[in-house]
Amino acid sequence: MVKNRITFDEARRSVQSMNLIDGFLFNNVTDNEENAKLVIGTILSRALGRKIYDVKVETEKVFNGIDTKYHGIRLDAHIKYDSGSNGVSATICDLEIENREADRKSLPKRHRYYSALTDSKLLSTSEDYFELPEYISVTIASYDPFLLGEMYYEAKTCIVNHPEYDYDDGITHLFLYAGGKINTPNKQYGEKLHEMLEYMVTGRKPDIPDNDISSIDKIVNSVKSKTEVTKTYMRQWEIEIAMKREAKAEGKAEGKAETAIEMITFSRELGAEDALIRSKLKDDLKLSDEMIDELFEKADHKDNTLAEIK
Repeated sequence: MVKNRITFDEARRSVQSMNLIDGFLFNNVTDNEENAKLVIGTILSRALGRKIYDVKVETEKVFNGIDTKYHGIRLDAHIKYDSGSNGVSATICDLEIENREADRKSLPKRHRYYSALTDSKLLSTSEDYFELPEYISVTIASYDPFLLGEMYYEAKTCIVNHPEYDYDDGITHLFLYAGGKINTPNKQYGEKLHEMLEYMVTGRKPDIPDNDISSIDKIVNSVKSKTEVTKTYMRQWEIEIAMKREAKAEGKAEGKAETAIEMITFSRELGAEDALIRSKLKDDLKLSDEMIDELFEKADHKDNTLAEIK
């Protein structure tokens, strides 16, 4: 029998057991702007093997699942290198935390979609294609994305019958797996990267103190101890249980509608865009576009009513 409620102590233990690979915790750790700059800037610096300066983070909020059956968080981190770093003045870096092994086969096409989506927002109709910045996606996974047993995978576009030709479309995809063999040409870079990946997936810190990981760990522990984070987990847990229950039930349209309206309200509080919430309702509750439109109207009415009461 599935529980309908979770106690505060149970929720707190669940939050305490999480690591940065868990979307819920990562979302809360990077919810604060300064924390996001430090955590994401440090992870990207370690992933790319060079110091990243002037990190500007734009977080794409989603209704994150609290277990691995749901997609994790996506982050768009706009980063700038110093002038001495390969002459690159600006790069768009997409950081994805991936803890859902069922997504393995869809990763390549998902990243194709993400890069196209990012480009469409960056280039206006009057600008030349040369104005597009370099694009790097960094995916940190708790599982081996290609089942080849390695830690570091780098993917780029190439001319298949002339691989020696430099086909430069400015796109690079990095897939990083903590459990794989360290396979980077630079051994020191590979070992430092492995330490960061292992910490993110398992919470284990290196035997020799690492200032970067210690700084991140301090923020992580602070976030885990916050009462409001535990309460957010409780509320999200209850919504997901209701969603799973209503998705399986038949002839309970009213209960499903109440669950959907609660999800809309809660997701908006987290900063999620309506388009992402609509996608979640369609995928998880199997609702039609017409029903979703109606539910959004009811949610808007509910929000306005609450505002009048306040």
